[in-house]
Amino acid sequence: MTKKFFPPFFAFYYYLFYFNNTSLKMAPPKRAAAQRSSPTKMKRGKKDKDPNAPKRATSGYMIWLQENRARLTKPGMGVTDVAKAAGAEWRTLTDKSKWEKLAAEDKKRYEREMAAYKK
Repeated sequence: MTKKFFPPFFAFYYYLFYFNNTSLKMAPPKRAAAQRSSPTKMKRGKKDKDPNAPKRATSGYMIWLQENRARLTKPGMGVTDVAKAAGAEWRTLTDKSKWEKLAAEDKKRYEREMAAYKK
């Protein structure tokens, strides 16, 4: 190994790792799962969805996508390609107020149905 000039910051680490081999020793291995004193946690299952619960409110983007999906889909396009094209077009859209208004109405519908459902 050739001698090189090291700034003082690196000189400490150079000494630590190349001359003091005690720092290079590995940490002791952790105990295996079988040796643990407490049992491992069980994963909780997914909560079942109530079939009578109202459907969530639809966003403005999703309403727009439902109306424009047929126009955006071309033969041979995958789902991800359609989603990318739709997202790019939605970002460039200047007047989103029509779909945002429909989304606000759908949100009110969801809140009404949820209040009735919780009673």
